[in-house]
Amino acid sequence: MLRLLSRLSVVLLIAGAAAAPAPLRDIPYITGGHERQKLDLLLPAEPRHAPVILWIHGGGWVAGAKEQNPLRRLTDQGYVVAAMNYRYSTQAPFPAQLQDAKSAVRWLRLNSGRYGFDGDRIAAWGASAGGMMVELMGTTAGRADFVTPDNPGASSDVQAVVSFCGPTDFPALISSAVAAKQDRNQANPIALVALLLGGPVAEREKEAAAASALSYAAASASPMLIIHGEKDSLVPVDQSRRFEAALTKAGARASLLVLPDAGHNDVLRAETVLAGLRFTDQALGVRR
Repeated sequence: MLRLLSRLSVVLLIAGAAAAPAPLRDIPYITGGHERQKLDLLLPAEPRHAPVILWIHGGGWVAGAKEQNPLRRLTDQGYVVAAMNYRYSTQAPFPAQLQDAKSAVRWLRLNSGRYGFDGDRIAAWGASAGGMMVELMGTTAGRADFVTPDNPGASSDVQAVVSFCGPTDFPALISSAVAAKQDRNQANPIALVALLLGGPVAEREKEAAAASALSYAAASASPMLIIHGEKDSLVPVDQSRRFEAALTKAGARASLLVLPDAGHNDVLRAETVLAGLRFTDQALGVRR
């Protein structure tokens, strides 16, 4: 335990011994794209051959920003840390958000030589709405229905996924809301799902299934660590339990970490970032 705490303090609480380059801000990952199709790039002191973590923020698909990046200090551990914005659901419904994420991954691959990092080792991390997106990134590799013409010639596959409390089964969330007669209640969180899917949730069965990572559980999924709070009242922990079970049954590599005392907004902690780091190290072949 003391060793873990010591390493954690190095990772998250103090600056690395070597000075990292200044962050590169507001880089368009789609030429001539939307104002939110931009990312920040934080390089470690030695970026050559460094693996990459792409952070995708939460905010119910209507809020949040790349500047809210809890992984900045992972550059001290030799990672390139990219943080992206994506189009809000008020600007474009699903699958625009997933398409943006895949475009950002392709941009990272195409520009890896420019910055010297390893474009073959990219992990995607995200929380809440971002968690949903990284889980989809890990389960929809190669699907033509999510491909855009942006950044051609590069793969959008990711080699590892770390998800914090992301919804994986929208039909189940919608069914619960309809049963409780809350599906048209604008004060209920299901209204955010309606915005994401482009209309009243009771009329969006096909879109709900398409936006659910559970729909794509297969052996080909990226290695995945799923972190969820037992007391989450916004996204029930059962969503992650059933998703992890489906991935494991299909033959994918998936692990679930449930925090007994955590709700939706407090799963992103020092110890869960450490767990994500250790998982990503192993999945990407990082030796320390």
